[in-house]
Amino acid sequence: MSTTLRSAGANQTEQPENTSAKRETIRIPVSGMTCAACQSRVQRTLQKESGVEDATVNLMMKSATVTYDPAAVTPDRLVEAIRGTGYGAELASPDQTAFEEQEARDRTNEEEFGALRLKAIVSAIAGVVAMVLSMPLMASWEHGARGPVADPFMRWAMDSLTPALRAVAPWLYAIPAAVISYSLLALTLGIMLWAGRHFYTRAWAAFRHHSADMNTLVAIGTGAAFVYSVFATVAPGFFLSRGVTPDVYYEAVIIIIALILTGNAFEARAKKQTSAALRALVGLQPKTARVVRGGEELDVPVETVQTGETIIVRPGERVPVDGEVLSGESAVDES
Repeated sequence: MSTTLRSAGANQTEQPENTSAKRETIRIPVSGMTCAACQSRVQRTLQKESGVEDATVNLMMKSATVTYDPAAVTPDRLVEAIRGTGYGAELASPDQTAFEEQEARDRTNEEEFGALRLKAIVSAIAGVVAMVLSMPLMASWEHGARGPVADPFMRWAMDSLTPALRAVAPWLYAIPAAVISYSLLALTLGIMLWAGRHFYTRAWAAFRHHSADMNTLVAIGTGAAFVYSVFATVAPGFFLSRGVTPDVYYEAVIIIIALILTGNAFEARAKKQTSAALRALVGLQPKTARVVRGGEELDVPVETVQTGETIIVRPGERVPVDGEVLSGESAVDES
């Protein structure tokens, strides 16, 4: 015995809803979100738009689902509102199927993970190099007439590691302090512009919209340490004349960026694994559906099924789309 159901639509990214006040629901891909604050800002912005009845932003799926009145607001206006918050957005192609949409999302997640992993590894290596270069620099301040290192942790590190480093690379301690300082400045600036660039651009975008997020914290913390270190490098006499050691914190800037990028890389890997599970789920959907059109049963691609069409599901077949059962009965595996 076959079961007849009325389709609720094959492509759930955009579908009209038949209500007394005409509404439509659209899903808009959003890029650049990295934390819950980003998600909340985009969602609040969409909810404030005239004609928007409901807006939900999914950080993991990097998308915004908006229910709106097409007579009051257009999809292009919604995209502009998202871009106005500093994040990227674009309308999905109306011809794009659920399979193609998932494949595009998978490619994006794979590229994001690869880029973050590379930046995290390079930043970590640069952080180790900066730490090694900082040891002779701190030793030069301590053994000169400039006072001991005040930081207890750095003093412990110097007492523990300096003898070993002197034995392995004694030539490092023959390099002038100014040369080491400017080398660290160049290394740190390179990491900030390449690996950490997005922290600062997104923090600036949040600032322009009178908001703050995780990127703001990273930008302020690393930016303050970098500016202070540059000042100590360029004008050490200013500190020495006041009895203060012109310590620099370049290695801290690099290591903070490396740690944040490592966390972002793990997050991107989790998203990639989630996408793989979603792809497997999407793969369970039948490729065709049996639709009644003009009194005839036709096998058509599932993405061409329209809302309100009648679907025939025979025993043993999978249900191709969501819908309401009109006639017949059966058992369905919902696991």
